[in-house]
Amino acid sequence: MNILRIDCNNKSFQYEGLPEYFTAVAGRGFIARILRDEVPAECYPLGPENKLIICNGPLAGVGISSAGRLSIGGKSPLTGGVKESNSGGTAADALAQLGLRGMILENQLNGNSWYLLKIEEDHVEFIDACDYTGLGNYDLRKKLVQDFGEGYSTITIGPSGEKQYLNSSIAINDRFGRPGRVAARGGLGALMGSKRIKAILIREKGSYKPAGAESAAFKDARREFHRIVKESERIKVLREYGTASTVMDAQRLGALPTCNFTRGQFEDAEKISGETLHDLILSRGGDGTNSESCMGVCIIQCSNLYVDAGGKEVVGPVEYETISLLGSNLGIGDLDVIAHLNYLCNDYGLDTIETGGALGVMAEAGLLRFGEAGDFIRAVHEVPEGGWLGLLIGMGTGITAKVLNVRRAPVVKNQCMSGYDPRGVKGTGVTYATSPMGADHTAGLTVYMPVDHHDKKDQVETSRKMQVSRASYDVLGLCAFLLAATAMHGDKVIAMLNGLYGLDLPPDYLGRIGNETILLEKKFNLAAGFDKKDDRIPAFFKEEKLPPFDLQWDIDDAEMDVIFGGSV
Repeated sequence: MNILRIDCNNKSFQYEGLPEYFTAVAGRGFIARILRDEVPAECYPLGPENKLIICNGPLAGVGISSAGRLSIGGKSPLTGGVKESNSGGTAADALAQLGLRGMILENQLNGNSWYLLKIEEDHVEFIDACDYTGLGNYDLRKKLVQDFGEGYSTITIGPSGEKQYLNSSIAINDRFGRPGRVAARGGLGALMGSKRIKAILIREKGSYKPAGAESAAFKDARREFHRIVKESERIKVLREYGTASTVMDAQRLGALPTCNFTRGQFEDAEKISGETLHDLILSRGGDGTNSESCMGVCIIQCSNLYVDAGGKEVVGPVEYETISLLGSNLGIGDLDVIAHLNYLCNDYGLDTIETGGALGVMAEAGLLRFGEAGDFIRAVHEVPEGGWLGLLIGMGTGITAKVLNVRRAPVVKNQCMSGYDPRGVKGTGVTYATSPMGADHTAGLTVYMPVDHHDKKDQVETSRKMQVSRASYDVLGLCAFLLAATAMHGDKVIAMLNGLYGLDLPPDYLGRIGNETILLEKKFNLAAGFDKKDDRIPAFFKEEKLPPFDLQWDIDDAEMDVIFGGSV
């Protein structure tokens, strides 16, 4: 297995053998170590010293359910710190089947030219992209298929990434060819845009497999892992209702972001709930589906495809985070509007969370009106057009708040919070504050842990455990939703790694790599200029009571400061 290095300045490439250490350390762990070893922490994120790192996990491409997550990372243009953002889709498995653990894009192209990268089994081609610039991700994917055929997984940026907006995402196609799987957080689309790369095409169905892929030890471990996933009750809920099943859970906790995080419950929550989403898709028929997989092998199948009243495809999937930030956070109780905004964000290459946060701040400033769909749609349309509202959206929630002099900005490390008000789910609030990634629920979501989410007791430890668990799965390229079934069965994951690669990993391996990865990330942030004051929840969450339960942020900063031992 190899690493592919691509020099964007010289338009050259080379393959490097994979160091033994990276046999079972990949994904987020690979990114953290490349950043530590090769990227100056103080560098300008959109300059030539930063690197775009694209990596799969060690369990990709060998028929394991939900093991095809693709990690994309670098120094974040949005936060200025470490960033790993991962997504489903087909690219991670395609890389693995080419015998690649990952790609590292280095330096920058000089001049104004744009390129496509076409990755074959033993060759990389730079192709002039002048006919592809300006296209949104959907038309771009169609044109790539038209020009190069169906046999490629694609990684693309939209107009937002071309403009190097800090709120820019990277799109990966799902197994149906839709570019709706998104590495959204941290502005990594801007980093790809700074390399002048519009799209990457990866040849699918390569012939590489690890030596142990046919071993009895590996196959037995995989079979047992799949059995555990199939029997999980939470997995069954995700398959039926997707992540949107969380809407009413957050509503009951009083933690559903509403009108720029001013309330924790939304009067129209039921209209945008997972149950309503499910029934609406079912009743409209046509192209719609409530359950499908985004990658080749997935038992969970939590994705959906939203359709209009005539049953025609609109966007897929519609996820909880999008529903909360582009729905309740904007006072929007209409799934058709949310789905349309979701489509626009996917097409333009925007993070739906960051976009919803910026729009909420604009509404608080009086530029837009909560509950008025047309206001928000018109604003998002300005992103590719270059209007000033589009520029604000493109630069993210924190900068929008500074420009408009809005104090109530729900950000940590300049990144917008996701669909859980930290006063209502305090463990996730700790994650927002202390994760090296900024306010990112994927770094350690606690809402399904069996604790009192309103009580500050034990929330720091709850967050720590979830941050380590999530990090370990991100290192392995495993979907975090698997944790609902497999969190207590780390031995089964280790058995698959041991069988596949002939290793003898210790029982505590998952916890060890999760913790080590977070500490590496925190060291990078420290070198980049971050300190304890950056690991804080904004003051207004401490000062304002959150209706309807009058909740406030009350976890001591000193307690959070020692979450990972107090030093890095």
